Amino acid sequence: MLAMAGLLFFRPNIFAQSQPNVPETNPEYAEILTNAPPPGFATRLDYVKSFTTEQKILNAYHAGVLNKGEAMIALDALADVSMDTYGKVVDQDGQPVVGAKVRGNAKVSGDFISHYTETDANGLFHFLGLRGQALYIQPQKDGYDFDPRQMPEHPHNYLPDPNNPLVFTMWKQHGAEPMKHEQLHAYIPCDGTVTRFDLLTGKKKSEGDLSVSLTRNPLKIDRRKSFDWTLTLQITNGGFQVITNIYPNEAPSNGYQSSMIFHYESGSSNWTSQIQPQLYFKGNNGQIYGRMTLKVMTDFQPPPTLFDADIYANPAGSRNLEFDGNKQINR
Repeated sequence: MLAMAGLLFFRPNIFAQSQPNVPETNPEYAEILTNAPPPGFATRLDYVKSFTTEQKILNAYHAGVLNKGEAMIALDALADVSMDTYGKVVDQDGQPVVGAKVRGNAKVSGDFISHYTETDANGLFHFLGLRGQALYIQPQKDGYDFDPRQMPEHPHNYLPDPNNPLVFTMWKQHGAEPMKHEQLHAYIPCDGTVTRFDLLTGKKKSEGDLSVSLTRNPLKIDRRKSFDWTLTLQITNGGFQVITNIYPNEAPSNGYQSSMIFHYESGSSNWTSQIQPQLYFKGNNGQIYGRMTLKVMTDFQPPPTLFDADIYANPAGSRNLEFDGNKQINR
């Protein structure tokens, strides 16, 4: 908040000139709120307090819609808004999670105050009467995982409604099975030559089941300029699938592609020299299922260039990818 206020003071004081001056009914702000409210607002104060994020306030100030005093009022109001929330916790199959402990961290004047409740027989919970700048919600229960990235904070456009709760998904654990975890760190050619790796050891192997090739044009690059490049991945008797769900704890049963190709053309709007895709994979005709996170940097000059992979593999033919380090299969 202080940083935001600082930005306001350092920007030019460009006020809107087209609005007529009118007296403000609230005497506390009469000297500041001298412009007419936009249509739909009874008073200028109602309008000033309607902004829901710091960025919107900043944008309005820079556009001359709010003057400096109004922006400061808007910031103060933003720090004291209702955080009333109705929520529901479900598992990956949509079933309610009963008895989950739910923590709500309310941000108040830069500090966090924790509040606690518990889900009922329908997985429902609520926080009422809380005020502040933001509310971060995290359910917890033994035997379940929760990833807070699915909803990092109380959404500013949320309207509290017990019949329309915010939904939080937890992963109900099935129980980790013995798995291999390998971190592959290697360098690959840039001329299309195939490099093969063993999925279960992470080592280069002439008959490895993971094949990788990178073609770069031109081969000798100027790192200040973009260039054409294509990365091709293949798995013998298997395939890949992009991870799109937030809990990659179970490999899909179907939908795998025999090869995965990443292609970027010089000058294209989405061009990049490095990628970090997350992929499910299966190999050995479905006897191996797993997931991997790649880190590929295509701009090492001279070649070869970087190819890293963080690989979790279940070699028992099970699609269960829950990992427990205590059950890790050693080499």
